[in-house]
Amino acid sequence: MKNKWKWIYNPFERIAGLPALMIGIVVMALTAIIGKINGVAFNGVLNVGAGASITFAASFAMQAVNYLALFLSMWIAGILFSKSKVRAVDVAGTMALSRTPMLLLVVICFLPIVPVSMYEIPRLIIFGLIGILFVIWMIALMYNAYSVSCNLKGARVVVSFIGTLLVAEIVSLLVFFFLLSSLFINNPTASILGSNSTENKIVVADSLTIRQKTENVVKAFKQSDFDAITVYFDSTMKKGLPAGGLRIAWIQTNLTCGQFEKANLDSLKETRIDNYDVIEVPFTFQKENRNLRLAFSSAGEISGLFFLPVNQ
Repeated sequence: MKNKWKWIYNPFERIAGLPALMIGIVVMALTAIIGKINGVAFNGVLNVGAGASITFAASFAMQAVNYLALFLSMWIAGILFSKSKVRAVDVAGTMALSRTPMLLLVVICFLPIVPVSMYEIPRLIIFGLIGILFVIWMIALMYNAYSVSCNLKGARVVVSFIGTLLVAEIVSLLVFFFLLSSLFINNPTASILGSNSTENKIVVADSLTIRQKTENVVKAFKQSDFDAITVYFDSTMKKGLPAGGLRIAWIQTNLTCGQFEKANLDSLKETRIDNYDVIEVPFTFQKENRNLRLAFSSAGEISGLFFLPVNQ
């Protein structure tokens, strides 16, 4: 009975190397396909997101990046910390096979447990709890894969595994946000805001009205030029939401609502709330629409930027 249960958390003493790698590749391919269908995204080695609207290309890219970040990190760590010879194919195979729980997770998501929006609290809780259990199972498999394939035991394997897993997670996130963000957001056009082009260059001047600034911000979102947007921020916003943070927020919005399609400046609404001029612009995404809300201070600088559900 004990040996039967061992297959669940440590099958690597019986299957590793090329056979494990081939099975793992099939597992990750199926996870990408079913995850896309069920709206489950893996934008990080340990990250599981529900209700995502992604393309098949993005879904496969997530699996590839997560796997490569995990495999390379664990292989290098094995070389550094193990006294034995570490074979790349052993680490590659066991790490690929360790992602099997994610396939089972996306299959379970054929059940009505995936939240369509962030406001379906019961489904969010159910999916969150199930997701945590499967991630814990995956981590246990990764740990045993690392220990077996790199022949490490004791405190050395525990400490090095935790550190290496964190490195793999960080690497995968950096790759997604800074190298593969075009898979989740619209590609910038040939002419980029803030370039040397006189026609497209944004100039902050007192002569610009807040409506003109709003139009420039919308244009910058269309072209994914986040530096151009922060030009209009006040000092507090520039510290709290720099261009990199704005890029991450925009990617997360596209993951939740689907890729951005258009903004309707003709339906722009302007109101006065306390000491701020507030402008809202409807943004259309593939799956769920949002309103871009900009709060301008008396100095004409952006003091708040939000993507809110329609009618909120």
